[in-house]
Amino acid sequence: MSDLMFPVCLRRSVLVPVLGFVLVVASGCANDGKELAAAKPWQTTTTRPLPPTSAPDQEVGIDGMTFTSPDFVAGGDAPVSATCAGANLHPGFEWANLPEGTAELGITLSDQTDPENPLLLWLMAGLNPAAGELLQGDLPGGSFETLNDYGQPGWGNPCLESFQNGRRDLQFRLYALDRPSEIAPGAPGNTAWDELAARSVDSATVLMRITSNSG
Repeated sequence: MSDLMFPVCLRRSVLVPVLGFVLVVASGCANDGKELAAAKPWQTTTTRPLPPTSAPDQEVGIDGMTFTSPDFVAGGDAPVSATCAGANLHPGFEWANLPEGTAELGITLSDQTDPENPLLLWLMAGLNPAAGELLQGDLPGGSFETLNDYGQPGWGNPCLESFQNGRRDLQFRLYALDRPSEIAPGAPGNTAWDELAARSVDSATVLMRITSNSG
């Protein structure tokens, strides 16, 4: 019988007598004493946050980390300046109550309208936690942007016409990391998003909507 039919922990004991099989299972798969870290609320088997049917206007972190924007009301329409009808710049943001030891911050913008197919529109990482804010359209020293899910660099240019729908739910998520992300500038959006989520210790969100009145 091929050893491929057995779990990895049994492959060295395939030829033991049948009567000792149960003992082999017990010893071969014994607990090594290590405890797995509990999954974060936003993490799944693919590490990407799966959106609910209707994304919440705002979510704070586990220990009260907050993420807000001075340029739009949580759950409200996107400012014209953030769309292709205006200056096409990312909004400004503010954060507070970060987890102790936060070494880096990252921000994503994803289209949460379809829970089955979330799309990454923008990812910026390398942000300094001590700054407390990100100004509209700014790319601070040390920070960088990756590609989005459309293979384009930087801000995802949210335009109503490109979505072909009268309203879209666009969610910004702030990720707090306790060590550098090690994500490369210009990295593919799908892998960069997964890596950012997997390495974060906490996150918070704020929702922005785009409708026929905002772009």
